[in-house]
Amino acid sequence: MIVRITCFTAHRDGWIQLVTALGGTLVTETELWHLYALGAGRIGIHDVPAESPVAGKCAITLEVPDLESYLATTSTEAADLSIGDTRHGRAITVTSQAIPTFFIDQQEGEVAHSGKTIAAPLFLTRHVPEGAELLADLGMTPRLSSQSDSWADLTADGVAAVHDGDSGFMMGLEHPNLDQLETELRDAGIRTTPIDERYGRTLRVAHPDNPTTDAEIWISETQTDLYGYREGLPN
Repeated sequence: MIVRITCFTAHRDGWIQLVTALGGTLVTETELWHLYALGAGRIGIHDVPAESPVAGKCAITLEVPDLESYLATTSTEAADLSIGDTRHGRAITVTSQAIPTFFIDQQEGEVAHSGKTIAAPLFLTRHVPEGAELLADLGMTPRLSSQSDSWADLTADGVAAVHDGDSGFMMGLEHPNLDQLETELRDAGIRTTPIDERYGRTLRVAHPDNPTTDAEIWISETQTDLYGYREGLPN
């Protein structure tokens, strides 16, 4: 199972510059679609008009090798899994009360890994424990959860986190060495701001669709200090 961040943008070149600086390599492309492999997980860049309501936003998608086989061997009481044609092709739609509706797509191209950056997007929800349990039911492996039960993350080929907040998706990345990454991004002409917070270090990176600091992309350093956290799902 692969975690994919889909970025809808009217600024394709800016995204390609960023993803390339992050160490990504191209897996497949069409006129409006560019899919890049990261160290774990993927980023898809989907061209949309600047006036589109989704321009500058992202979505989370999981990819599996075969939709029918996956559906035949996966079950959960926490969500409805329906397979059928969608606006972007055949997919499984995951609908639940726990996390925002999202898709499971057929894997595109060969499995590939490039660089050290990890796709680590966030499902925002007021139902963090339930959302984390649903992702575990779908085949992801629990990694960490906060003692406050406001955060949980799970791994596959990539990471997906569930975080307390109004329902939606949030762009997120992870890297084991932010000092190295900051140098690589600055060499590529990309604005970066390092932040040291109580739960770890992050690198705030200029968003290709919005130059304001409010829209910066957060790249977290892989967490090694478990203070305030525990291994596994929330209680």
